[in-house]
Amino acid sequence: MLWLFFMVWVMLVGAPVLTVISVVVVIVFTQSTLQQFMRYVRRSRWLLLVLLLMHAYNLPGAPLLPFLGSYSPSQSGIYSGLLQTWRLLLMLAMLAVLMTRLSQESLLTGIYSVIAPLRQLGFAPERIAMRIWLTLRYAESLTSESQQMTFKQRLRQISCPPPLTGDMMQPLVLPVVQAGWLDYVCVMCMAILGLWVR
Repeated sequence: MLWLFFMVWVMLVGAPVLTVISVVVVIVFTQSTLQQFMRYVRRSRWLLLVLLLMHAYNLPGAPLLPFLGSYSPSQSGIYSGLLQTWRLLLMLAMLAVLMTRLSQESLLTGIYSVIAPLRQLGFAPERIAMRIWLTLRYAESLTSESQQMTFKQRLRQISCPPPLTGDMMQPLVLPVVQAGWLDYVCVMCMAILGLWVR
């Protein structure tokens, strides 16, 4: 829940707060977290580049390179694009921290605990958790294979997923963890911090 809150909150704060967050993230980074973060950045590089170019060329303002005339990106667009890219990188960094600090079982338990109230609306949180688990297992099997694979091959692999293996057919047992007072305190502190910083 804190990571979901962070995703929303980081889009509302400015450069000074982003600087403080970046320093904290660097402090808590470990070697494994850095490796995971770099994998996320490598896979998102085209998205980040397109985001930067869209802001640079779509927002009005003084041209960054006047000699290019109308083909020059705007200064305000470059600033806005870099700010949005910075925010997305912080999201990826916090996701890397989350994924390296939690096991798959712990992550699924947390997701299941968050979506459990959806049962009152007619949804089945067990089915959602199982689908997420199968997706994680499939993504793990893809990333563990050789990286020397063309885009067409990856697309074919996604459109024709492999059959379920024996370990995927085993029942998934997740411990039921009740939220304690510390969980509520953390969520309340983050909400108060978000309102105060904003």
